Amino acid sequence: MKGVKVFTIIVFAAILIVPLALFNFKPDAVSEIDNRKLADSPFGANADKSQSLTTRMENYVNDRIGLRDEMILGYTVVNDVVFNKMVHPSYTYGKDGYVFGAGIMTKNDFGEFHTSFADMVSQMQAYCNRRKIPFLFVLNPSKPAILTKKLPSSINYDRSSITQFVAELKKRGVNYVDNTETLQKLSDSGTEVFNKKYDANHWNETGAYYGTLNSLQKLKETCPNVHINEESEFDITTETKTSLPVSKFPINEKIPVYTPKITTWSKLDKYEGLPFDKDYHNFDYVTNNVRKQEGCPRALVFQGSYMNTGGHKFYENAFGECIQIHSYNNVIDFPSYFNIFQPDCVVFEITDYAIKPDFFNFDRMKGLTYNIPFSALKGVDPLPRPVSYDSFDIKKNDNFTVISWRSDESFDDVWLKMDNVYDMVKTKNGYTVIVPTKEKDNFTGKLQVLTYKDRQLCSYS
Repeated sequence: MKGVKVFTIIVFAAILIVPLALFNFKPDAVSEIDNRKLADSPFGANADKSQSLTTRMENYVNDRIGLRDEMILGYTVVNDVVFNKMVHPSYTYGKDGYVFGAGIMTKNDFGEFHTSFADMVSQMQAYCNRRKIPFLFVLNPSKPAILTKKLPSSINYDRSSITQFVAELKKRGVNYVDNTETLQKLSDSGTEVFNKKYDANHWNETGAYYGTLNSLQKLKETCPNVHINEESEFDITTETKTSLPVSKFPINEKIPVYTPKITTWSKLDKYEGLPFDKDYHNFDYVTNNVRKQEGCPRALVFQGSYMNTGGHKFYENAFGECIQIHSYNNVIDFPSYFNIFQPDCVVFEITDYAIKPDFFNFDRMKGLTYNIPFSALKGVDPLPRPVSYDSFDIKKNDNFTVISWRSDESFDDVWLKMDNVYDMVKTKNGYTVIVPTKEKDNFTGKLQVLTYKDRQLCSYS
């Protein structure tokens, strides 16, 4: 009996001592189990001073205690095996073992944000139309929209805000494609366009293939040189996944993988100097030499996580050049990217659950307007205005040059004229533009600002 007591004491002591001995003191540590940054030291410079010291200390200990991830994983697995219950901040179980992401839409929150979003899309299309560039808005459905019958009985899924949003697009004459019906028909016929468990927040590559196929067919109506993908252009295999993304939650599921047979691609994934949002900076510039020789267009694609994960390869197989930018917040600065890359067509893709202020700055979207093309003022003689070269700020790197013009005046439209005419964007201190850097650039005496206000065109040079 004494031996049992001693053993029990040793076990309990180990339970208390080992986690403390393995305490995680690393700065900026991230947990793999729930994909988030762990609490910083309650006394450090990054501590959240809005919280009490007691709360900061409690959060720090809870996050940094040794074996934390292992304990959470064990608790999660036990609940799954014994109670068939998903205990995870990013996922929830549906019926028949289906896994869905957290944050499922359960109420209709349609309002001013949605109408402003539709206005922004309409402005993008108008900007492209004035420059004779095809534009397409692509709306993709979330997993709950297609597999609604597999959601938990306790969830009252409500997607009516998206239905109303689509009505706003129609009202504005936006050229759009809604992939909901396409993917719903495939799912109803037995084609799995979403995995049962793996990557619950995105379509699988089969869904991505058919969704982008539908989008490309729509785009081809206004951009005839787009290549339409065929299944024979891909090697279609499966891959076994043993855990959910950003989680160690165990699964055993085969998922589809589409590998393009064309391999003559070149890729740039970083351009220093682009004006990305600090939180959303996914970027790829893929040149498909085969499609380029066929005369396929250069596409500027603003896209969300559906395309950033499995969907991008299908656009890369369809365009001669495919410039892919994470749409969240960045798309609000659409003219800047248009000026830089001078595309042959523009695509704006988004998933229904991302149409909310979490991903797009509402204040910046409201009342958004873009420049008219300078060519629209053909035949209008500008009034000359002197301007000092010192009123320009120029910052140059190997890829891009940022040219800013300091001015206290406010204009309807402003352009910078050099070898080409570029749209300038309003800032706090004047107007700015980003242009591609060229070898031996010397801007002295070459900068001309053109402004338009109250039907009057002025030239500052």
